[in-house]
Amino acid sequence: MKQRSTPFLLLALWMGIQMSVAQTPFWTEDFSKGIPTGWTNTDASGQNVLWTWCDNPGKGQMGGCPAIFDDPINQQSPFNASTAKNGFMTLDSDLRGALPANHVSRLTSAPINCSGRAQVFVTFETHIGVYDVSAETGAILRVSTNGSTWTNFTIFPGLTTQVRWSENPTIPVIDISSVAANQPAVYLQWQWTGNWEYFWNLDDVKLYDANPQPAHNLAIGDYFYPASSMAQPVSQIATDTFSFGADLSNLGRLTQTNVILRAAVTTDTDEEIWADSLRIPALEPNVRDSFFLIPGRFAPELPVGTYKIKYSVRADSADQAPGNNRRENIFLVTNSTFSKEVRPEQAYRPGSSTPAIWAVANLYTMSPAGQEKYQATVAQFTFTTDPSELPAKDVEASIYLFRIKDGVSFDTPNGFNGADFLSPDFEWVGTASYSAPDTMTGGLLQEIELVELLTSSPGVPLDKGARYLLAIEYSAPNNVVFHAFNDDVSYYFPSTFVYTDRWYTGGFGPNINAVLRLIISLVSTTDEKPLADHVLRIAPNPVADVLNVNVELEQPTDVTLTLADLSGRVLYMQDYPAMTSRRLTYPVAHLPTGTYLARLATQSGTLTKKFVVQR
Repeated sequence: MKQRSTPFLLLALWMGIQMSVAQTPFWTEDFSKGIPTGWTNTDASGQNVLWTWCDNPGKGQMGGCPAIFDDPINQQSPFNASTAKNGFMTLDSDLRGALPANHVSRLTSAPINCSGRAQVFVTFETHIGVYDVSAETGAILRVSTNGSTWTNFTIFPGLTTQVRWSENPTIPVIDISSVAANQPAVYLQWQWTGNWEYFWNLDDVKLYDANPQPAHNLAIGDYFYPASSMAQPVSQIATDTFSFGADLSNLGRLTQTNVILRAAVTTDTDEEIWADSLRIPALEPNVRDSFFLIPGRFAPELPVGTYKIKYSVRADSADQAPGNNRRENIFLVTNSTFSKEVRPEQAYRPGSSTPAIWAVANLYTMSPAGQEKYQATVAQFTFTTDPSELPAKDVEASIYLFRIKDGVSFDTPNGFNGADFLSPDFEWVGTASYSAPDTMTGGLLQEIELVELLTSSPGVPLDKGARYLLAIEYSAPNNVVFHAFNDDVSYYFPSTFVYTDRWYTGGFGPNINAVLRLIISLVSTTDEKPLADHVLRIAPNPVADVLNVNVELEQPTDVTLTLADLSGRVLYMQDYPAMTSRRLTYPVAHLPTGTYLARLATQSGTLTKKFVVQR
């Protein structure tokens, strides 16, 4: 079986999933007894690529069943149709490998009596994976009343080879009344034109004489993920002001009135921190994926922890399919880590014509506020390989840290010159060379120290308010590496970049985010311009549970208070404008026993004192 790589520039796709059905079907087929009597199974290309019956969705590529493709690259699961466990039809395009011509595989029903049915709708549960021929055009439903003249209907709108996989299952609702209404003999045909694709699964076919979609069914599709990165250091996130919006669809038959789209930010235990909403007077039945912006904004001045972004929609009428009325995701406030994801889930490289050199990069932005200076110290990443091409332990790569020049825009035409890897819009400021250890296996997180380009000193100073690209480059023979990604977040702005023949600011798609993390720390834990000793006092010392920090300044002063370990890794940070005299308390019971730093920074200087956590 061949190893797959992703096509370039993946597109995001939202497709309908299972919904409640109010009507009763007048005809059904669940394939519990194999291929039904009277059905035909042919390949018009003459290559004998035929549909088969599978009795177990978890069986794998044997006995008429398809491979599951649950590998790190594809991340699929067994067919999840309602009655898949009692059997379903499948077409395994992957099993036959590369063919001299496309197969044209057809599964055709026996004639179905639709007499007296003024309307005919068909639904079925399905799952498909494509590689060379788009499902939008290659995998279609054909309907006929004589078996020779056919009308085509789209099953997978928007599902191209750049998207690759459908939802599992996808349940289309297709109005075939124009062909089938009041007809005594109606033939349904599932036709797949393809060549070394993955598979197409089919189950639970139903015919209705009325639209089976519920009357009231609102859905949230894609939504705006407001954080510029899923994980941001506590020292940097406060100025990343959040905006909120989402795509709404009316999938029901009736107009929905007084539609309320609501956004909220909560703790990981669902304690609400902030919320706002938008009222939409009416949403018509034909509205699909229309974007609505909620007016409120949120400044995430939050301590280290896990938080949730939540969206919900409701209307005057109770929703009959409420499962798609809520969406949520998390964001993290960390001690020192920038990241676009929380875990590796897939692995990708450019398409079949893999370039000799390719690279991936993440965009991270430093806060313009605060009195402290920070440096980039460590890059974290992971990858996998096909061992027959290159063992993971033999991989080598180059790491780059680029500062994006001020004034460069990624959102306007000709605002960014990405023709060259070392773009004139970049300043190369940091670097590292990576060689995999002998213990490396695919997916194991790797960590490497960054050094300043000009001095080769550990740590790369970072400018306030500046934007940086952390990049990893794979050159031949390492260009066959599959870098690790995660698709949990769709960023609506440049986030993960990919370089092949040039830099592509859309990467492999808005929801394909590289596992490529940046660790920062304080530039210095010593005081080059020390403040007077009485300005900062800490007690008790040693401390077990709560640290008291007393600040005494002669006049209102903007300060940054930081708790850090001895290496400069930030544990807690808070900016305080116009501070004079104040007593601050910080819980430290969660810290391991050891020595730490409390550091006060102003424009005039800094003062750092050690404290000991002891129990």
